[in-house]
Amino acid sequence: MKGLLESRDSTELRRIIDQLGIAAFVIDVDNDGGFHLAAINERHEQLSGMRHAESAGRRIEELLPSESASRVCENYLRCVRQRAPIDYQESLELPVGTTYWQTSLVPYMNAAGKVFRLLGTALEISPAVYLELQTRYQDTLLSAYLEESPDGILVVDADNRIKTWNRRFLEIWSIPDGVMTAGDGAGALESVRGQLKDPDQFISRVLDLYEHLDKEERGYRVEMRDGRVCERHSRGLRDPQGTYWGRIWFYRDVTAHEQMTAQLEQYARTDMLTHTENRRAFMEALRNEFSRARRYAHPLTVLMIDLDRFKSVNDKYGHEGGDAALKAFAHTVRPLLRDTDRFARMGGEEFAVLLPETGLEEGRKLAERLRAEVAGMTVESRLEYFKVTVSIGVAELQPDEVDAEETLNRADKALYAAKHGGRNRVSVASAKTPSERDAS
Repeated sequence: MKGLLESRDSTELRRIIDQLGIAAFVIDVDNDGGFHLAAINERHEQLSGMRHAESAGRRIEELLPSESASRVCENYLRCVRQRAPIDYQESLELPVGTTYWQTSLVPYMNAAGKVFRLLGTALEISPAVYLELQTRYQDTLLSAYLEESPDGILVVDADNRIKTWNRRFLEIWSIPDGVMTAGDGAGALESVRGQLKDPDQFISRVLDLYEHLDKEERGYRVEMRDGRVCERHSRGLRDPQGTYWGRIWFYRDVTAHEQMTAQLEQYARTDMLTHTENRRAFMEALRNEFSRARRYAHPLTVLMIDLDRFKSVNDKYGHEGGDAALKAFAHTVRPLLRDTDRFARMGGEEFAVLLPETGLEEGRKLAERLRAEVAGMTVESRLEYFKVTVSIGVAELQPDEVDAEETLNRADKALYAAKHGGRNRVSVASAKTPSERDAS
């Protein structure tokens, strides 16, 4: 089989990179400095919607919209100029739509030292969801790719003795040089114990994989004591005759990606103006607390809060003044709540407070305190200082209510009663009458 350094046949190139368990592609560098796609593998086709038969041999500008092609070629050119592997993130307009990728490029040079080909491997990523990481590399490209890999790679033989590893592996794990050079697999495993949050589970899983030769592991999450998070992939290695040769391990540091995912999730649950929870997060918490209150027969109270005459505030002080009022309101209310309470902006000038383990009278007293504190605050806008008030509806979970929406709706009705009663007041929702219970 010809390797990546020799073959010019797109079908053979595809067959070579199909052995990788990750989306992969080969780019040829033209004499004029341009780039054309030499091959993509089956995994790349599945994720991108591109087809090797239709794409191989075409220039990048023919395959992608001009803006995407320009960005892609800039990264290819950077790899050529640096004559060294590079990693980067990119967004591409592909047949499956807009997709996001974490891409690694490795340059290949001819006898004259000129970069003539690039090997790319790519992981699809998403702003909202961390999609599956795949890092199963086969022997075919291991010798060329080992040190350039973004993954920490360890290879052990059939006796679980260390055969080879790369620099990135030692950057992830602090293992004494003597242990590695001696090939002491058991010693290496024991030496990482102190670096792990759950060493017993980690070691038990490793030993299980050593026992089950053909068992594959994909995307196993490893938490470190220093806060880092790695994902691990592993598979057994067999020679062409089927004889078990050993096992290969891949470790990738995904700490930054997990932090980004957590931040995106936080953004999705937060009102960015007031830094309170949003309606989605509140309703999720309300349903959870409703179930808990039902299970343990505990009280649960909800407050619905609305800033009075908010349209007039916007008309008089502009939207800047309205925003200042909302932020001042949230800043005033938050310190008055417990850590277990949930505070959310439901939309516009309407807010809600969820009070677990709280009866109706306690909820009413808190509502009165909130109302008084808000009435006493002063809002500072660019134009001038002004005052605002709020109306509050209070409702406690009733024994016959079948879901959290009923409690919330009664608090909402009580809020409108406070509005109609003159505003700047608290209204408590009464329990359902027998006829209302029968009707429900």
